[in-house]
Amino acid sequence: MLCWFANAAAHCPIPQLLDTRDMLGWFHRAAAAGAVPPFLGGLCWALGMIDRAAPGYAHEKVRRLAAIPGTGVDPYEAVVQELAEVYAAAGAVEVADRNEDGVPVFIHEPRVAGGKNPEFESCYEGIVYAVEVKTPKLINHRNSRGTAPYQILARLPKDLTEVLEKTLPRDNPVKDFLISANEKFEAYTQIRPHAFRILTIVWDDYCNEPISALLHPAAGLLTQNSFHRGSDGAAIVYPQVDAVLICRYHHQLLATTRNEPMIDGETLPFMYHHAGFPPKALIQNPHGRVIPQELLTALAATPLEGCLGAEYIPADMVMWMGDE
Repeated sequence: MLCWFANAAAHCPIPQLLDTRDMLGWFHRAAAAGAVPPFLGGLCWALGMIDRAAPGYAHEKVRRLAAIPGTGVDPYEAVVQELAEVYAAAGAVEVADRNEDGVPVFIHEPRVAGGKNPEFESCYEGIVYAVEVKTPKLINHRNSRGTAPYQILARLPKDLTEVLEKTLPRDNPVKDFLISANEKFEAYTQIRPHAFRILTIVWDDYCNEPISALLHPAAGLLTQNSFHRGSDGAAIVYPQVDAVLICRYHHQLLATTRNEPMIDGETLPFMYHHAGFPPKALIQNPHGRVIPQELLTALAATPLEGCLGAEYIPADMVMWMGDE
């Protein structure tokens, strides 16, 4: 297998396209020296698999990575977003139905002319579905999380929190993701009105943050008490989004792009389908259609109610004691 990775890296466009001055420059130098770090091997494996289903995908994705200039937090966040899209797409291609030529049924960025589009469309057990992938900017948040005694997870009444030294909720990015996905899926329905539509959010291990933003009874975005309201005072809904999938993988992408070991038994980056912890939590949108059981396998998803652990439960706040 290591020989396969070495060969893949040798023929992969990554070494040729990545500049030594950008965020992935270290991997350029490693490849030039004949080394195959886990990140490079995993990325070549994922891109090669997706490219077989969607020819040209690998070069396009690597060119997008290479077009991200400079170093620092903002370029790093942009790199992670692109890599999260590869991660989700690889998972879809790996289990997709095959056509008569044995090629996985997968379309990258399906769209009508001039219209918006989700990240990809695939088919599993004859069921067509589309996925939009979003990744929040978490690096600065990760560094500041736990620096205040209290971290508020949902929009609570001000009289309960105004005197606290606190970190505010990360619910605005989740709201923006829902708005964007709803718009993209609305355009997508012109070509696939019956396909199921899933918003995948790649977060880190603190998945109680997006889950609370979505489901907290006081202000959750998928509840009747949503903090996102229209001019008429009614809660804004997102009917084109059938479900939201929370993937705990942002921190794994940070680790592998730093050439650090991943956790939770993960060894090869971009392996979307893996056995065991942590589960990917599927949250049904009450204004969408119920996701069929078959797609839980394609998405490697577990309904939220089947996910064990406090991090899968909407909460008011976290009280930090000592170091994170």
